Amino acid sequence: MGDDKVRVLIVDDEYAFCKALKLFLTKVGYEAIIATNGEHALDLIQEERPQVMTLDIRMPGMDGYEVLHHAKRLNPKLFIIVVTAIDVPRMEELLERSGAHAVFRKPVSLAELQETIARHLASGSPT
Repeated sequence: MGDDKVRVLIVDDEYAFCKALKLFLTKVGYEAIIATNGEHALDLIQEERPQVMTLDIRMPGMDGYEVLHHAKRLNPKLFIIVVTAIDVPRMEELLERSGAHAVFRKPVSLAELQETIARHLASGSPT
């Protein structure tokens, strides 16, 4: 675990999705950590201080909207990418008003996801 690597928190109740995304992100040079529920995600935001978070919306218990709200309070600089299967009209607009920086529908294009993270990091935005 290198401190110079960008840390990405993957939050999704589908463990297989988390593992696949972690494998991909690790291969392209990021450090990836997993939370399979909202409560664990909030704990990891405080403990691990990730710079980027991918977040599912539909999860049992604390849903993604609630995680998003609390995450922004815990770390206002956290770059949040919603990755969800939900197809709601104008959901991107709703999420962006809530603090999300990008929204992807499942199945997600890993290349597009990586490009979004890289573009954010290259922009010089605080992480």
